[in-house]
Amino acid sequence: MWVYLNGEILEAEKAKISPLDRSFTFGDGVYEVIPSYNKELFLFDEHLERFKSSLNKTFIPIPSEIYNLKGILQELHTKNNFLNQSFYIQISRGVQDIRNHQAAVDTIPTVFITSQDLETNPFRENPCRKGLKVRLEDDIRWQRCDIKTTALMGNILSMHNPSLDKVDEVILCKNGLITEGSKSNIFFVKHGNVYTPSLNNNILPGITREFVIKLLRDNNISVFEEDIPVISIHEFDEVWLTSSTKEIQPVDSVDSFKFPEKKFDELIWKKALSLYSQH
Repeated sequence: MWVYLNGEILEAEKAKISPLDRSFTFGDGVYEVIPSYNKELFLFDEHLERFKSSLNKTFIPIPSEIYNLKGILQELHTKNNFLNQSFYIQISRGVQDIRNHQAAVDTIPTVFITSQDLETNPFRENPCRKGLKVRLEDDIRWQRCDIKTTALMGNILSMHNPSLDKVDEVILCKNGLITEGSKSNIFFVKHGNVYTPSLNNNILPGITREFVIKLLRDNNISVFEEDIPVISIHEFDEVWLTSSTKEIQPVDSVDSFKFPEKKFDELIWKKALSLYSQH
């Protein structure tokens, strides 16, 4: 496995990051995940813009690597040699010798990139397979989830409560409203119309989310962005999740509630995945 670290591509075991890096002492960093299909980066420009937005919102200086990120990823792609890859790009505020909440003005950002084999969405190969099992959880994350930061303890805790049954994903809710999944955006379908929570500080502006919304609207499927109360979940015909690595995946049940079965050719998520797969 090859990685990129501060200007150099090297074997992962040779990459060394200081324990005084603020990503380690404070979780002070942002990240982006970019998929690649057949050695072609998918929605690269959109991911890059969100990445720069995360850096600006956290006041982390934009390192020079940002301006040659595509070239770095392509070189790393060749080194790791998977046909389809998922790139993880992390930029921390950098190393600070004395631990202090106030970052030193001369701190230099640390840039780390790795990639791994991107597994095929199982619903591409077998769309008839049973959907995901999910549960509802209170959204205990911080109030700027619109920034893609490395501080993900709230997301992790929502998925790793040992006293609860294992699920494929959790759906987070705050003040009686659905926000998103712990690692995905969420869509609902009712009477042929698609609904998804409106963007705000509690929701990551997902790149796949935006792409799917455009695909649906371009194909005359209505999409409404609005508040979705938790108590209304049982009123919907379908629920599905989107993310850059999972693409589009349907939900079979939320807690003990199981969504009604529909004729296969009537499923909106299936149409959305078919459209997505053409790009």
